[in-house]
Amino acid sequence: MKKILLLMTMAFIPSLAFTQIQKLEGTVKPDSAVLKLLTRYGEVFDFRDVAVRDAKRKELVSPAYFYHGMDGAPISLAGLTKRQTKNNFKVLADSVYDEVLYQYENTAILIFKEWQHLTDKGVEKESINSVLIVMGKENGRWVVIADIIGMKPLAKK
Repeated sequence: MKKILLLMTMAFIPSLAFTQIQKLEGTVKPDSAVLKLLTRYGEVFDFRDVAVRDAKRKELVSPAYFYHGMDGAPISLAGLTKRQTKNNFKVLADSVYDEVLYQYENTAILIFKEWQHLTDKGVEKESINSVLIVMGKENGRWVVIADIIGMKPLAKK
């Protein structure tokens, strides 16, 4: 049943950035507003300039949004924009896999693994990350509350 629901959802949202959601969990069926938010959020990450990306992202995130990276320290959207601009951060290519969407009444969490080819501080590299995107309802509207980068997962076999 969940796979049928997912296929129906994909038919209605053809530009869904996270099209490989393999598993749906949680206590309620996926909210169409959450899926729309994920679509828009994914589209924002097709960027050439960090400041442009984050200007577009600002309308999709909570005023209290934070990014929690591998350094273990949360940082605001403004702080992240400043840091990544200074570091000349650029994603050259990426691929998302092993997605699971946990949907609850007022909270949704998307977890996935991501391979990236990027440049940061002038160094070109490839990495694999585990990622959580936490979403919640604020004033009746779904927003992204946090992006959390977890431990490096084992390479895909």
